Amino acid sequence: MLADRGNRREWLLFALLAAGCVVIGAVARFWALGRWPLAIDEYYFAQSVQNVLHTGLPRYACGGLYTRGLLLQYAAALLQQLGLSAELAPRLIAALCSLMTLPAVYQLGRRIGSQRVGLLAVALLAISVWEVEMARFGRMYAPFQAVFAWYVVFFLSYTLDRSRRALLPMLALSAIGVLVWEGGVLLLVINLLAPFVNNPTGRLSRSDCGYLAFASLLLLPGYWLVTTDLRTSDSDLPADYQPGPDVDLSRLEGARMPWRTLPAHPLWALVGLIPVALTLFAIFRTARARPGWLPTLGIAAALLAGLAQQFEAALAVLVILLLLSVVGWRQLLTREAWPLQAALLSSLIFWLAYGVSTSDWHPAGLTPPRTALLLMYEFVRFPDVVREVAVPWARTAPMLAGGLLLATVVSCVRVCRQPDQRNAAERILLALAVILVLAASASGPPRHETRYVFFLYPLAILFGVQTIALVVQDAVSERASAGIAVALVSCVAFALSEDFRPLHLRDIGTESVNFRLRMSQSQVQHYHPRSDIRGAAVWLDRHVDPRRDRVVNSYPGVDFYYPAANFYFMEDSDPRFEGWACRSGTLERWSNKPLLRSVSALQSQVTAGHRVWLVIEADRLRDVVGRLPAAESHREWTSVGRDIVIVSLQAPASRLSER
Repeated sequence: MLADRGNRREWLLFALLAAGCVVIGAVARFWALGRWPLAIDEYYFAQSVQNVLHTGLPRYACGGLYTRGLLLQYAAALLQQLGLSAELAPRLIAALCSLMTLPAVYQLGRRIGSQRVGLLAVALLAISVWEVEMARFGRMYAPFQAVFAWYVVFFLSYTLDRSRRALLPMLALSAIGVLVWEGGVLLLVINLLAPFVNNPTGRLSRSDCGYLAFASLLLLPGYWLVTTDLRTSDSDLPADYQPGPDVDLSRLEGARMPWRTLPAHPLWALVGLIPVALTLFAIFRTARARPGWLPTLGIAAALLAGLAQQFEAALAVLVILLLLSVVGWRQLLTREAWPLQAALLSSLIFWLAYGVSTSDWHPAGLTPPRTALLLMYEFVRFPDVVREVAVPWARTAPMLAGGLLLATVVSCVRVCRQPDQRNAAERILLALAVILVLAASASGPPRHETRYVFFLYPLAILFGVQTIALVVQDAVSERASAGIAVALVSCVAFALSEDFRPLHLRDIGTESVNFRLRMSQSQVQHYHPRSDIRGAAVWLDRHVDPRRDRVVNSYPGVDFYYPAANFYFMEDSDPRFEGWACRSGTLERWSNKPLLRSVSALQSQVTAGHRVWLVIEADRLRDVVGRLPAAESHREWTSVGRDIVIVSLQAPASRLSER
């Protein structure tokens, strides 16, 4: 009786903590949500929603389709028809989806640990500054996180509980995921993993084969949607357009296919036959033992990755095999596994010696530490977890990233050493996290930013809380005190991280926080930059005389609030030009304004006798104005974030008198 009463008291304490944090987090998510102008990426989404409202399709006026977040575009269009503003509609969807993620996180926490783990994870995510900022960001990231979290709930129910009722929502969410964010295609790929969770040897039934056939058919249209360039499919570039020089991929290709560099070193090519022979022998011995086609294929993939010099991929494959119980950790460490061990070790020694003795991967004359760093990077170049995940997180939140990485590694080691039937849910979550981090790192995103793995953040928090809970419970013998200790340690650890900023949440609706006035550049990228594009439009409204002035916009989004701009300025040397120019380079895609594609074209507007108001990024101003010799320039307005400037451009008085 006393134990039951203590359990109820503990559950009530954790529930109150979670509820209080959820209330605070909800207020932070919705407070002044539609007050501030669109961020740059929100502008692209909002502009496409306007096209949906006008034509029923996310089609640019000059051609092409914007297919990112299709489902969200139509949902935002519906909310705007109901009276919400262009700023509030997509942000409201994101904020609501962020809150919808929390019940799924609670269920996942309860499955891998206990109710206290689920409630603590909910509490921390509710007041996470990153979660709140992304919930206030009118794009696809918070909605897809919700889709992913609930997908995993149904995935576990279908695979571990063998619930047929979970199959339909699981498949439906995977299909919805592609319509929310292009990264949702990964869920369609994860669908193919389901039959193997309970069949680690790869022996599939007829129903499993039927499921795989249907999941493969579901994958095809999703893959087509995310890989087909519908944005510029019906556009053409100017006949005189000369793209910039292609990116030199030789070093990257050489790293991913290292054997291509060996013919230049005949002796090393001959030595390389040793790891090749050992690898083939190890694959043969594995197949001969007949563990099943899936373990054989997995071990062969790890061996070939090592032979190809990519030891991060080799290690990741082995970890995934262990987490999914395809192989056991003792199986990899026994004396019978010496061919596998010898093959990997010979590949490592060979590539280390090759990298040190040649300069194929690094310039000659570097210091030993820099040479060692470059060599180490070559071994983990693909999937590029270093640049895509590790470096952005290390710059933005090193303490948080380090703590979550440590907790995840500890969790992987712990569950891999335990019997297969224990912690099955945690095993699967860890395997999914490893697979998806590798997939995100191999996808080649356009920028190196933390938001591309935002959907995995709840899993990382769950691993952290579960690790703390197990360590504290082992250290505290008295069960009544263990629960309180787990809560205190978890909250203190989170409070020491970069994701706990109560003053940021308090001031979430202020100008200072919204326009990132006192943040480092890495923090700005983590939360996403915001600029006062509406302020620029208000200033233009008050000062432009449309009878004699010309407005040339060169800052994305200003045209949303100032549609009376005359031109858009983007040089054809700009890397965005191919995606933004349409109608043979005469129009800018997003604003549908006439496009000035050179400084000389901008100069012609000045020499024609017009007063030109140029709206441009502050860091581009000096370069552009410096190439306008026949123009007098005056800075007229600077945004509060000092990232947007408006300058007036006029021909010198002597030239005007000559006219």
